[in-house]
Amino acid sequence: MFKSKQEGSLVYKCTVRLLDDSDVVECEFQAFHKGIYLLDYLCGELNIKEKDYFGLRYVDSSKQRHWLDLAKSLIKQSKELDPILFSLRVKFYPADPFRLTGISRIMLYKQLKRDLRHGRLYCSFGEAAALGALIVQA
Repeated sequence: MFKSKQEGSLVYKCTVRLLDDSDVVECEFQAFHKGIYLLDYLCGELNIKEKDYFGLRYVDSSKQRHWLDLAKSLIKQSKELDPILFSLRVKFYPADPFRLTGISRIMLYKQLKRDLRHGRLYCSFGEAAALGALIVQA
């Protein structure tokens, strides 16, 4: 956990991996910030308008995955993490993905591609072909 004194208040630094894992965003927060602060910051930086579909995930010391609770303190949820590392992921798939705009739609298709590649989504051959076509278009 990285800490620095800045005008009398402690500033924590964290890294957020984006959907393709090659891109990362470095963020800072203070002890009083809640999870929503970090999600709002990232959505602002990435120009994501439909932020309700996205969430931040982290892996605890026992290798269990958890969703960051947006209503709870960031520091309380990440106190065991060293370094503090979160992953931006699609938390909810929309019923009609064509309603998403811009970067949100691209991020959704990146998540679909990732989930299919890692065997987390099961679908018929026809559904896989349709999803593949949509991913290529994105």
